[in-house]
Amino acid sequence: MDVSVTTILTKMSEQLQKARSIQNEQQLREHVAALRVLCDLILEGELQAAHVAASSFEPLVLETKTERMDIGDDANGPSLLDF
Repeated sequence: MDVSVTTILTKMSEQLQKARSIQNEQQLREHVAALRVLCDLILEGELQAAHVAASSFEPLVLETKTERMDIGDDANGPSLLDF
């Protein structure tokens, strides 16, 4: 179920009005917590939309070689740090 951003912003405005009119700290915290949840809804919706857009691309597949490279007779060993 998709909720429009304008609907969420309207609910945020209502919660903010209620928070401004309350003197009790506990009730104020409850309204601020509701505002946080509504903000998270908007932000998560954007993240999910970005995730869907990113997941529509095909993954990049890289081939890896497991064969050892022939380094010749005059090399000291397989490590780059061996001199």
